[in-house]
Amino acid sequence: MKKKLFYILIILSGITVGIAKAASLSVESDKQEFKDSDNKIYLEGNVKVKTGDVNVLSPHAVVQIDPKNNKVNKVEFGENAYSYQLQDGKKHEIKAQILEMSLLNKVFSAQGNTISSITEKDKPVVIVTADKQEYNKNTNIMKANGSVNIVYNDIITYSDSAIVDLTENNDVKKIQLIGNAKLNQNKSKINARKLTYDNIKEEAIAVGNVYTKAVTDDEQEIEVWSDYQTYDKKANIVSASGSTKVIYQDYTATGPKVNVYPDKTTKKLNEAIFVGRSKIETKGRTIEADRISITMNPKDFKAEGNVKSVIPNIGNME
Repeated sequence: MKKKLFYILIILSGITVGIAKAASLSVESDKQEFKDSDNKIYLEGNVKVKTGDVNVLSPHAVVQIDPKNNKVNKVEFGENAYSYQLQDGKKHEIKAQILEMSLLNKVFSAQGNTISSITEKDKPVVIVTADKQEYNKNTNIMKANGSVNIVYNDIITYSDSAIVDLTENNDVKKIQLIGNAKLNQNKSKINARKLTYDNIKEEAIAVGNVYTKAVTDDEQEIEVWSDYQTYDKKANIVSASGSTKVIYQDYTATGPKVNVYPDKTTKKLNEAIFVGRSKIETKGRTIEADRISITMNPKDFKAEGNVKSVIPNIGNME
């Protein structure tokens, strides 16, 4: 019994002093039990684990020991585990029913009603909820799967899965939405199969059955469908290609490619320019041309290049 107790103390001492000489690990709890048969330490009651600048709290946890080198391989936390990291004035938090911390590759895996957030000066910067989440501290990449919802500043997103790239200071670099992606920002929205928002470039790229709704200069809605779209937030320009369609009030225009530009004064979307053989339908008339330009305020359109118009119901010509 004394020999076994001494063995437990040696292992716990190794945990506290260091893990593979890479990071220290401090473990506190009301009770601790080591089972030699499965190389695990069972922690019960007010469990507190600290490694580097990461802290994890949980009612109980299981520490997995690698039998080859007697060092900690991973720690599993249960029953509404809570992890937080404080760095450069930001707080990175993870809450979940089950939380697993791998010390070898510094990966945190969360399952069950997961919520991760980054706050700065007690103000939420980004909040991610999902069925499952994973955070790699080496690469600063967060992955979420299952009913993913992200709130980032004035952006709200929904998707089947998502990848969030962070800087070393926990600033958002890029958000990738995969599967049934939706991005809402103020009065604008984008739906697509896959959607990427680059926070550095302030640019969104949408692929697959893309639908965009935006607000024009005269506070009217303009809708754009296509296979592929980009949105430049700084310039407020929407570019779409592949089976594009634009609807604005009684205008319905289609073509291979369209760019939607803002008014120079108001900076709101006010002109859509189709390039390539395009068509516009309005009030029963159909006009085809190599280039079609639509302005919203004042409402008008211009067709250029091999223009062909079809005007029905002009009366009896007999």
